[in-house]
Amino acid sequence: MKRIASVLLLAILFLPLGAQAQKRIYTRSYMLQDFKSKTTKVVLGGDAALNASLRQEVPSFWTISPYEFCTPAEYEKQKNNPECYWLRPETVKGIVFLTLERGGKEDDASAFKRPFTVVSLPVSGEHDQSGGASIFMPAYLSIIQDFTDVAIDSEMTAYRGLQALARHAPKGTKVYDDPDEAANAFRNMEPDAAVRVLITPDGKPESKPRYKLVFGTSGYELYAYGKH
Repeated sequence: MKRIASVLLLAILFLPLGAQAQKRIYTRSYMLQDFKSKTTKVVLGGDAALNASLRQEVPSFWTISPYEFCTPAEYEKQKNNPECYWLRPETVKGIVFLTLERGGKEDDASAFKRPFTVVSLPVSGEHDQSGGASIFMPAYLSIIQDFTDVAIDSEMTAYRGLQALARHAPKGTKVYDDPDEAANAFRNMEPDAAVRVLITPDGKPESKPRYKLVFGTSGYELYAYGKH
C-alpha cells in the first residue's frame, strides 16, 4: 500500500497542470544534485552538551560534503540563501532534532530557490538529561548522511523519509534495549549488535511524542525508525 502511495505521489509531482504545465517542476533528488559540492554549515545552536558533541564528532564522521561550523546568528542572516545547506538542532514538541535543510525563500518566484528539509532526525528529549545524543552522535551523523546519499539518486527515498532507509537487521543481531547496556555496546562497537533507543521529551518511556530508533553499533546502519 505504501509503495502504491509513493508511486501516486511521484505521478502527481510530474503531472502537468493546465496553465501551469510550462512551469518547471524540481524534485528533491534533482535539487540535491549539488549537495556534495556545497559546504554544509553546522549550526551550534543547541545546548552546551549538544554543541560539544557536534564539535567533537563532526570532524571525524561528517564525510559526505565539506563543512564548517557557524553560529545561530549566521544562520539567521544567511538562511534565505539557496546556495547554503544547514545542519542544525531544532526543538519541536519537546524533541530535539538534527535537521539538514537547504536554504532559500519560501516565496521565491523560482521553485529551485525555495528552501526544503532534506531530513530531520530526533536525537534527544528537550528535558532528557541522560546524554544519549552525545553517546550516539556518530550514528546520528552517519544516518543523516546515509539517507542523503540515497536520496540524491532515489526520489522514493527523498519523499518517504527515514523509514525508506531502514532495513531489517541481519539474522543473529543482538539488540540492546537497556540504556546502560546499549551505551556500553555502542561505545565498544560490539560486532553483530544493535541498540534500540527511545526518545521522549523528558526521557520517560510513557511520555509523548515517542520516537524509536534501532541502529547498528559498528556500521551505524538504520534498522528501524518510527514515531509511536
